[in-house]
Order: sequence, then structure tokens, then C-alpha cells
Amino acid sequence: MVILIFTLILLYILISITIEDLRTMLISESKFIIFSAFGIAYLIYLGLSNETLNILDLIIKNTFSMLIVFIILSSISYISYKITGINSLGIGDIKLSSISTIWLGLELSFISLCVSFLLSAIYSLNGKIFKRIKPFQQYPFAPFLSIGIFYSWIIDKI
Repeated sequence: MVILIFTLILLYILISITIEDLRTMLISESKFIIFSAFGIAYLIYLGLSNETLNILDLIIKNTFSMLIVFIILSSISYISYKITGINSLGIGDIKLSSISTIWLGLELSFISLCVSFLLSAIYSLNGKIFKRIKPFQQYPFAPFLSIGIFYSWIIDKI
């Protein structure tokens, strides 16, 4: 029952972030704070419901994993900017991916990123074929990230 509540909270937060990114191509810091806080609440629940898990170790492990994802995505963004001169991955997308690691752990975060990039590539290719997207045109990436995050969450809970 508690997992269902966390699933609905996660879904609500991701939908809220997706809508905001679609409208403004920005994600507010308050949504990241809420996303993080509920992620930590979920880790605390996991630690309390499983005697073999130490809450502090779980939080430290997932926070460290969050930093790894942040550094990797920031590096990808920096390198792509240096090569193309266009910011292809925004800081909001990097933060969303990083914070999702609190919820998912490192392995599932990478799965969510793979799903997100694949969906985005399909969208971009479709847009280029039908001339709805210009070369190097920016578009919101948070909707793809949200789908990847939620997909990974559901796969883990089944």
C-alpha cells in the first residue's frame, strides 16, 4: 500500500515537471526540492520496512550515485556544447536525472536515461523527417526523462 502511495506521488511530481517543462522549457527549483524530499522519505521508508537496510547507508549511497549521474550528464552537456555551440542538455534535465537516482538507485537511473534518450531520438527523428524540427532545435527533454523514470520505477516494483 505504501509503495502505491509513493508511486502516485512520483507520478504526480513527474507530470507536474513535464507540464512545466513543456510550457516554459524550465523546471522550478521548488519542484526539485519536493522531488528530493519525497525521494529521501521513500529511502527512509525502505530502511524502516527492511531490517537489513541501514537508512543512513541507503541515503549516502543514493546521494553519491546522484552526484555521479550529475557529473556524467554535466560532462556530456559541456562536451556537446563545445562541439556544437548549442546547449543540448539543460541544467534542469541534468538535475531531474540526478535526483531521480535518489528514487531509483544508480542502475535503474541509467536504464531510465537509456529509455529517455531512445524516446527522444525517435521523437527527434520523426520531427526531422516530417520537417517539424529544425537541425539543432531545442525541445523539452523532461517529458522523456519522466517517462524513463516512471518506466524504471514500475519495472522495479513489478
